[in-house]
Amino acid sequence: MNLTYLEIDHSRSAYDALSDGERESFRERLKLSWLYHEHALEGIPLSRRDIDRALEGKPCRNYCDGENQKSICRLHRAFDYIEREAREGRPLTVDWLEDLHARLGNSEDNQSSSYRDRDTSPGVYNLDIVPSESLPGRFESFVETYYREELHREHPVRSAALAHWEFMRVFPFDKRTGLVGRLMMNFLLLRDAYPPAVIHERDRHHYFQALRGHRSDLVPVVVEAIRGTISAAEEFSDASTDAFGELDSSSGRRGELGA
Repeated sequence: MNLTYLEIDHSRSAYDALSDGERESFRERLKLSWLYHEHALEGIPLSRRDIDRALEGKPCRNYCDGENQKSICRLHRAFDYIEREAREGRPLTVDWLEDLHARLGNSEDNQSSSYRDRDTSPGVYNLDIVPSESLPGRFESFVETYYREELHREHPVRSAALAHWEFMRVFPFDKRTGLVGRLMMNFLLLRDAYPPAVIHERDRHHYFQALRGHRSDLVPVVVEAIRGTISAAEEFSDASTDAFGELDSSSGRRGELGA
């Protein structure tokens, strides 16, 4: 086995050793940082106050603020959903991924559950993706053939990273494909009892570069993100540490808000 994976397997003992109460408290802090970094990867800058206002149900200040608040709350619920589904050992299926995508969208948005109909990856990704007319078959193939047969032979961390890379080559949806892909990756990690890989916004360039490169290029990005979560768990004895500082400090960036 690769020494990197052995290191992850060994060092996650600090994460596994958290008591039920500590784990729940750490999980809530981690989710705040997770919300911040997920939006930053999508090009949406948030502050801690923005996140707190959304989760507390404070009035929206304008249309953009309202859209951000809805996105924050939906993603926060999605974290709980994938954790619950992982604990129950839910299998990865096309239907499950479509449902996850729909949970992240507006109920009135017709695109919340539809496949993309263009041949370029929208948003910030700029990837080489499968043609739209081939999409349904390739999506089914990704789950039925590639994930269930090929990736099951890999270490869980490598498997989750490669599954994310391959999913992004399918790029099934016009909106929120990146969010779904990273949530899927973390669902797979959590299902195998690994900590979530929260990719830091400062690693945004490396993340997008890896998505555009060879599929193995994404593995070290995911490994580094898992190390960040483990390091944050190791430092969790200081209960007053800010949620953003917790994760940032794992990469030597204590106290920063990701700016």
